[in-house]
Amino acid sequence: MYNVFLVDDEPFIIEGMKALVPWEDYGLHVVGDASNGSEALAMIENMHVDILLTDIMMPVMDGLQLISSVKERNSDVKCIVLSGYQEFNYVKKGMGLGIENYLLKPVNEQELHFTLLNCIEKLEKSTNHEEAYTVLRDNTIWRGLNQEIDEKEWRERIDLYQLEFGCKNLVVVLVQFSEKIEDSALTWVRKEIERKFKSVCIINPDGELILLAWAENEAEIVGKMNMLHGFLASSVPCLHYSSVGCLVPSIKEIHRSYDRAKELSSYRLVLSESSVITEDVTRQYAGSTIATSYEIDDLKRHIVSQEKESAFRWIEGVFDQIAQSRKKVSPTSIRGFAIDIITSVQKEVNDSATTQTVAIVKSILESHSLRQIVKILIDYLGTVFEKIEAKSEHQSPVIKSVMRHIQENYHEELSLKTLSHKFHMNSIYLGQLFQKETGFVFSEYINHIRLEKAKQLLRDTHEKAGQIGKMVGYSDSAYFYKQFKKAVGITPSAWRTMNNRTKNPV
Repeated sequence: MYNVFLVDDEPFIIEGMKALVPWEDYGLHVVGDASNGSEALAMIENMHVDILLTDIMMPVMDGLQLISSVKERNSDVKCIVLSGYQEFNYVKKGMGLGIENYLLKPVNEQELHFTLLNCIEKLEKSTNHEEAYTVLRDNTIWRGLNQEIDEKEWRERIDLYQLEFGCKNLVVVLVQFSEKIEDSALTWVRKEIERKFKSVCIINPDGELILLAWAENEAEIVGKMNMLHGFLASSVPCLHYSSVGCLVPSIKEIHRSYDRAKELSSYRLVLSESSVITEDVTRQYAGSTIATSYEIDDLKRHIVSQEKESAFRWIEGVFDQIAQSRKKVSPTSIRGFAIDIITSVQKEVNDSATTQTVAIVKSILESHSLRQIVKILIDYLGTVFEKIEAKSEHQSPVIKSVMRHIQENYHEELSLKTLSHKFHMNSIYLGQLFQKETGFVFSEYINHIRLEKAKQLLRDTHEKAGQIGKMVGYSDSAYFYKQFKKAVGITPSAWRTMNNRTKNPV
C-alpha cells in the first residue's frame, strides 16, 4: 500500500478529495493533510509519503515550493498538482520539477483515475528495482557482519555496491524495537536514516535495523547517536534501543563492532525507556547482585500447597521489586535469577528437565524485558500446577489422606509403621504405593516437609535452632542439624543469618 498526502488551503477541497477517491481500492492510504506548504513539509519530514497531491496558490509556502523541497528530500515522491488556474507558467515550472500531472479544479474524476494508476505503476517499477538492489546489498553486509564471507569477496562486493565509507573509524549500531514495525514503515525509517546520517542501514531477519556509521572520533559518534535517538522518537510508535558497538579502524574489522553491539543490546532488559546503550551505560550495572525480601521457600510453599494465585503474585512481586530497585542489576544476574527459580521449582516438585524446560530457559535468555520474564515464569508455573493437579486426580484416596495427615502432623512421630496401622494397610505396600503416586520415597517426603517448616521458623521466630528441630518433629537435635546441612548445604544458624526477615530489599 502506498501513502498519499493532501495539501490545500480550502478544507472542503481536502474533505472532498478524501470522499471522491476510493483510495483503498487503489491500494492507497491517505496518511495526512495540511492547509499550506510549510505545514505539509514539517509533517512529511517525519512520515513516509509516496504520492503528494497539492494546490498551487497557498499562503506561507505555495505548492511549487513544496514540491521542490519534497523532491530535494526524496526524488521518488510522485507529485500531482491541483489548481484553479490554467497558467502556462505554472505548468512549465511544474513540469520542470517532474510533476505527474497538472489537474484543473473541479477535478475530472477519470483524469485523476488514470493519473493515480500511472503513479502506482511507476512506484511499483521503482520499488521492484530498488528492492532487488537492496536485497543483494544487504545480504552482502549481513554475511560480512557474521563473518560468512572472506576478506577478498567482502572487498569486491563493497566495490560492486559502491559502499564508500567516509573515514577510517567505523561503528555498528543495532536498533531494536519493543514492538514489530510494519515492513513499509521500517523500510521508510531505514531510508531516512541513510539519508539523514549519510550511512548504510540494513534490515536484519529479525526486523531490526543495523546501521554502519563512520566518524572522525567518539565525540562525533555520540552526536550522531543523539540525533538518531531524536529521529526515532518522532518516527516510530514504540520504544526503541540503539546499541552502539566499538569503534574499529577498517571495514574488515566491522564484525567486532557488530558483536559488541549485540552484547550491549542485552541491557534493554533493564531499561524502561527508549535509550542509546553505550559502554558508559553498562558500567553502571557492574558488580550488582540480586537481594530481595522475597524468599524462594515461600514460592515453594505456595506450590506444595497448590496456592496458584499466591505463587503468581510472588513472581510479579519479586520482579517489581527488582524493577524499582535503586541498585542497577545486570541483565545476566536477572536472567540467572529467573533460571534459578525454575531449577528450584523443578527440584521441589521432583520434576526432571525436559525439552520444554530447555525451551523455557532459552526464551529467558532471549527475553528483552522484565515483563517478558514474568510472563515466561508465570506460564511455566501454570504448567507445574497443571501437572500437580493431574497427579493429584490420579492419586488414590488413601495416599491423599496420608499426605494431608503428614502436612498437618509433621511435628509428631511419623513412620510407615504408624501410618499403615492408622490407615489399615500393609506398611511395605503403603511405602511402594506412596512412592509410585507421589514420586517421593516416604522418609524423604517427611524430611522435606519438616525442613521446610524449620526454615519458616528459623526465618520468622527467635527460637533456638535445636528447639526448632524438636518443634518440627526431630527428637534428636544432632540428627536435625545433620539432615538440615545435608539437604541445604549449611547449618540452621548460618541459614538463619543469610535469610533473616529484616534483610533490606533491593
